[in-house]
Amino acid sequence: MLTVRRPLLSMLLASAFVAGCGEDDDAEAGAPTVPAEVATTYAEIVHATYADSLTTARALDTAINAFVDAPTAETLQDARDAWRAAREPYLQSEVFRFYGGPIDDAEDGPEGLINAWPLDEAYIDYVVDMPDAGLVQSDAALTTAALIEANEAGGEENIATGYHAIEFLLWGQDMRADGPGDRPASDYVESMDGPGQYAERRALYLTTVSALLVSHLEDLTAAWAPDQDNYRKAFEGAPPREALRRVMTGMIVLSGFETGGERLQTALDSASQEDEHSCFSDNT
Repeated sequence: MLTVRRPLLSMLLASAFVAGCGEDDDAEAGAPTVPAEVATTYAEIVHATYADSLTTARALDTAINAFVDAPTAETLQDARDAWRAAREPYLQSEVFRFYGGPIDDAEDGPEGLINAWPLDEAYIDYVVDMPDAGLVQSDAALTTAALIEANEAGGEENIATGYHAIEFLLWGQDMRADGPGDRPASDYVESMDGPGQYAERRALYLTTVSALLVSHLEDLTAAWAPDQDNYRKAFEGAPPREALRRVMTGMIVLSGFETGGERLQTALDSASQEDEHSCFSDNT
């Protein structure tokens, strides 16, 4: 499993500029050329990153199914550990966004179903002072199609799917300043009253969104697989300068607007745990 790719990506970009200092009759005067290998090397990194994300998401799905089959503190912790492990490679993949690639294609990109944030907890399940809240405690269908349709329905914080929906269902609401949420395993044990009344629906919700996450990552991995008639083939066939433009766009927007602004500055300005990325698990 390839786990450290940011230095590789930096080296890729540096080599693009160093190798491109020669003359090119088709390039603008004084502009560096871009070697075609940039696109190929970048595509290899993207595919490996999504493949790692898929492998760890499948392990998460296995742990989640083991937990709902036998909900105990131990199996819940196993699922939480698997979520943290699955999150790491996907976080590395976010640099592949922002240029209309497979992850955020305007027509069918799954980014909003995989990684949307912030999330209104009460849209999914109970929270403090709202014990009956959420899709879990309603009569809404909890099928894959229904949850996809419910995602961001009526508001961008109405997140129904993805890593953070799974995170909330595993940890619960984060009400502590010194740690993550502490949803008990008993939320998944059927009872006559309390959260356990909806244990079966809560388990169905969790397993449904976990399987959906795996499906989306399978699609992304396939889109970047080598030697296929897919997005990668078109990416590698594009003019090298266009490929480099996409690479740079992803890096610039992620490091500036997304990380510096949406994830760091917003939380600093509000001083609210609600704006802390991955606040349920305290993973950031």
